[in-house]
Amino acid sequence: MKLSIALLLPLCEAFSPSQTFRSTSLALNSSAERDEVDYVQLNRRDALSSALKTATAITGASTFPLVTNAEDIQIDSPSVVKRVPTVNLGNSSLKVSRTIQGYWQLAGGHGKYNQDEAVANMKAHFDAGITTLDTADIYGPSEFIVGKFVKEQKARAPEDKPVICTKFCCFKFLDDIDKNEVRTRVTKACERLQLEQIPLIQFFWSNYDIKKYVDVALMLTELREEGLIGEIGATNFDLKRLKEMKDAGVPIVSHQVQMSCLDQRAVQSGMADYCSENDISLIAFGTVGSGILSEKYLGRGPPTQEEKNTASMRMYSKTAERFGNWKLVQELLQTLDAVASDVRSSGRCVDAKIANIAQRYVLDTKSVASVLIGVRNRSHIDENINTHSFSLTDGERDAIFAVVNKRNGPKGDVWDIERGYA
Repeated sequence: MKLSIALLLPLCEAFSPSQTFRSTSLALNSSAERDEVDYVQLNRRDALSSALKTATAITGASTFPLVTNAEDIQIDSPSVVKRVPTVNLGNSSLKVSRTIQGYWQLAGGHGKYNQDEAVANMKAHFDAGITTLDTADIYGPSEFIVGKFVKEQKARAPEDKPVICTKFCCFKFLDDIDKNEVRTRVTKACERLQLEQIPLIQFFWSNYDIKKYVDVALMLTELREEGLIGEIGATNFDLKRLKEMKDAGVPIVSHQVQMSCLDQRAVQSGMADYCSENDISLIAFGTVGSGILSEKYLGRGPPTQEEKNTASMRMYSKTAERFGNWKLVQELLQTLDAVASDVRSSGRCVDAKIANIAQRYVLDTKSVASVLIGVRNRSHIDENINTHSFSLTDGERDAIFAVVNKRNGPKGDVWDIERGYA
C-alpha cells in the first residue's frame, strides 16, 4: 500500500529540524517523572519518524512519500465552512449536525453558571450551524434550560428548529419499571423540553444483571409508534446488549459512546463494524478528553489535582491514565500537533489545532455520524466548526493510528469499566 502524506511540511520555516518540541521546565522529583520530561523534549522529526516506522510495520508499507507542496494535497472540503454539515442517523430521516452541543455541563460538577447565559450559548452555537443539542433526564436542570432555548428559538424563527436529543436513563428500581413509568417520564421530558415529540431519545441501562433492558426498550418503541418519540438511540451499551435489543425489534438508529484517540473501546469491541452493518450511527463524546488532547497539555505534565476541578476532567484524566503512561500521551499529542501543522501548511485549514485533528480522526471512524462537544461558553465555536473544513490524508491517519495502537487501554467493551465489568 503506497501512502501519501505531508508530515514534514511543519519542519520548514516555522519549525526548523533543530528546533526542539515545545516543553515546560517542571520541578519533578521521581526518576520516572524526569524520564517523561526528557521524552516531552523529543523533537518533532523524531516523533514523526517513530510514528511512521510503527505505521510501516502495521500497514506493511515500505515507503511513505513526503509531500512538499500544498498542490500535492487532495482537498476534499473547502477551507472555510459557514455551517456544520448534517447527516442522517442510521437509515432514519432524522438529520443531526456532525458536531452536537452537549449539556452534561449543566448537571453540576462544572462550576457555577447563569441559566440565561447558558441559553445564549445555545443560540450562539445554533446560529453557527451546530444545530443539534444533547441533554438527559438525569442532568439536573439541563432539559429545562434546553427547553427555554427551544421556546425562544420557536418565537424567533419557528421554521428553523433545533434538533433535540435527550436520554432515558435507568439506574434504580430497574425491576419495577413499567409502561406507565416510561410514558410518564417521556411525557415529562417533553414538557421540560417544550416539545410535542422528542426527536431522539437515547436509552441507558445501568445494570445488565437485571435483564429488563430489552423490555423497557420495547416500551420506548411503542411510544415511538404513537408519535411521542421520533427515533430511538442507545447510550453506552456493550455490543452483546445492543445486539439483543436490535434483534428484539427495537429500531435503534444511533448509539452514543465515549470515543477518542484515547478511548477506542467502540472500535476494538467490534461495535463500529456492527453498527456499520446494521444502520446504527455512532455519536462520539469525549473526543478531546476535556482538553487533554489540546495544546494546553503538549510538552508538560499531566493534569494537576487543581486542574481536575470538573467532573469531566476527572473522568477523562482516568481515560488518559488507562490509555498509557504520560509518555505515550505526549507521543500522541506530538503526532496530533505535527498533523495539525501539516494541515495548516497545506492550506487545508489555516487555524487547525490539535483538538481539530483529534475530532476529525474520530469523525472519519467507521459508523461515526457526529462528535459531541461539552458546552460551557462560546470561546470554542470557531475552533469546533473548523473541524469540518478539512480532510486528513491516509498517511496522517496512519501516523495517528500508529500511536493509538500502542495503547494499554481502556480495555473491554463500551462502558464496561464504568459499570464495573472490567
